[in-house]
Amino acid sequence: MNLITDIGNSFTKLAVFDKNILINKRSFKNEKSEKTSEEIVKLKQQYPEIKNFILSSVKKEDQKLRNLIRDLFQNYIFFNDETPVPINNLYETPKTLGKDRLAGIIAAGNIFPNRNVLVFDAGTALTVDFMNAGKEYLGGSIAPGLEMRYKALNHFTDKLPKIEISEDFENILGQNTKDSIHSGVQNGILYEIEGCINRFSEKYTNLKVTFTGGDTFFFERRLKKQIFAEPNLVLIGLNIILKYNAK
Repeated sequence: MNLITDIGNSFTKLAVFDKNILINKRSFKNEKSEKTSEEIVKLKQQYPEIKNFILSSVKKEDQKLRNLIRDLFQNYIFFNDETPVPINNLYETPKTLGKDRLAGIIAAGNIFPNRNVLVFDAGTALTVDFMNAGKEYLGGSIAPGLEMRYKALNHFTDKLPKIEISEDFENILGQNTKDSIHSGVQNGILYEIEGCINRFSEKYTNLKVTFTGGDTFFFERRLKKQIFAEPNLVLIGLNIILKYNAK
């Protein structure tokens, strides 16, 4: 069994895999650093068969957490740019590449072998990553996510209010300030994504578009393009990387 720990900007996710099957998953806000250690210990007690562990983190190194991992697991990986992966990473600055982006594209390539894959991760930021059918990761893009766009309009102006994502707003135009913000943010990001998909579809045949991240629900029913939604894409990719290195 494998235990996956993904520490992001806002949330930490832990997942237990029995080979390729996700059997347990938990997620919590990054409010207390010791929470991660507590949850790892609980899962290890619940599943003593866990032998392999991988940690992917965007936070600064936590030495206490790393020492705990060394004590609990036979095989462990602290995922970084030197960790071997089962694809050809052609990113010019691998040290700066988000590990969640790399894990997501690896998972998409595994789910859709011999396909060109385009992965959208819709969270705090909206990231787009592309890997061709030959398993060559060619790069991607980073833009503000939905919530960040709402916050930016409020933060950088004196009069625009801070509002939340609206599940019910479906109009092209807003007829008041609140709805005009919804129109600009929500329609704007949809046009951006549709334009991106169109550009890649023109250049690459046999393209599979995959979505993951906390805001996937918003895009899944609004995009007219056919997409594949997998909320656990990054965790799946980290499990693939762990298995690849445990051989």
